[in-house]
Amino acid sequence: MTTSDQISSVSIVAPVFNEEKALPEFIRRTLAALGSLSLPFELILVDDGSRDGSAEIISRAAREHPGIVRGIIFNRNYGQHMAVLCGLSETR
Repeated sequence: MTTSDQISSVSIVAPVFNEEKALPEFIRRTLAALGSLSLPFELILVDDGSRDGSAEIISRAAREHPGIVRGIIFNRNYGQHMAVLCGLSETR
C-alpha cells in the first residue's frame, strides 16, 4: 500500500504572528512541496493579530491561489494554540 492509497488529501495549518519578512518564502516553499504530491491540498494560514503586514500577505496569497490558500485573520492576538485549533476546525 502506498501513501497515496492511505491519504485522500493534505491540509497544512500554520499560525502566523508578525512574520511579514518570512511569510512570502514560507508560502512559496510550502506550495511547491505540496504541489509535488499527487493529492489535493490546502494551506490554511491563521494570522494571530499581527501588527505588521502579515494579514495583507495572507489575503493576497488567498486571492492568488483560490481554493488552495485560505486565510483566517484574527482581530487580536489569541495565542498560537487558539490559532492552530481555529485552523484545524476549518480544514476540509
